[in-house]
Amino acid sequence: MFTGRWNWLILAFAAPIALILLHQAFATTWSNKCDPGNAQFYLMKYDEAANFHPQGQLFMWENDGPDNSWLCSDASLSVSHVGANVNAMFDATRADMSRDGWVGGEIFLKDQDFVVFEKVKDGVKLNAIVRKQAFWVEVDMNVPGLHMGEFGFGS
Repeated sequence: MFTGRWNWLILAFAAPIALILLHQAFATTWSNKCDPGNAQFYLMKYDEAANFHPQGQLFMWENDGPDNSWLCSDASLSVSHVGANVNAMFDATRADMSRDGWVGGEIFLKDQDFVVFEKVKDGVKLNAIVRKQAFWVEVDMNVPGLHMGEFGFGS
């Protein structure tokens, strides 16, 4: 049916697709050794900061980043609050994080558009950066991986 050039064309598309699928299956299986049951990720997912809705928010979106890598990288979670009054949402988000046990949040410069927080929850240190953007406020959280090698090929 297929001969010559067609076999090479099919192989050229099938081989990379098969390798990508194999990579993803292996990486997901391996990552379960790094963060069993995504326990680290769920510390952030169910934290009050991920579920806060500042007044004036039109809508919110979330970018999940559980540890699904080969190198046991950090799990991450990003929550973005979109609304008209970004300054008020930034202040409300900052105040809510302080109320919920996050430490930090100092603004050192008059027009600083970000603040850094950390929190210890169930013995694990969570990090967060709250950023004021043009049309939204973004809360980027991450948790270090559980095992050696959690930062890639380094330490």
